[in-house]
Amino acid sequence: MLHYIPYILLFALATAVIYGWGLWRSFRQQQDLSNMLSAKGVSKIRKALKKGPASRNDLEQAVSGLTARQPFSSEQISVTEPGKFLDSILPYMIRQKMITEIREKSTTVYRLNKKQRRKTDDY
Repeated sequence: MLHYIPYILLFALATAVIYGWGLWRSFRQQQDLSNMLSAKGVSKIRKALKKGPASRNDLEQAVSGLTARQPFSSEQISVTEPGKFLDSILPYMIRQKMITEIREKSTTVYRLNKKQRRKTDDY
């Protein structure tokens, strides 16, 4: 009978670890979904800007209806207000020097920055 005790303790430990991991994932799920949606939004905007400079209205159309969900989960997040979504994504992209904001007359146009070449030291 005593030789079963280590197996029971290992099973209890494994159950506790799996339960703890599930709790941690459920607490972080909303943040993870938000990060996934932001990454998808950046990708969509870059893809739209590869075709040429675009106005804010064009970018709103590109990101409207965008959704993100984690594998094996029924929870998902989607863009319901493209204007507010762009208000959070565009400043980030400008700070990261992915895009440039150009003001032409009364409109604002966004353009994709060209990749800068890395300088290598020649020895």
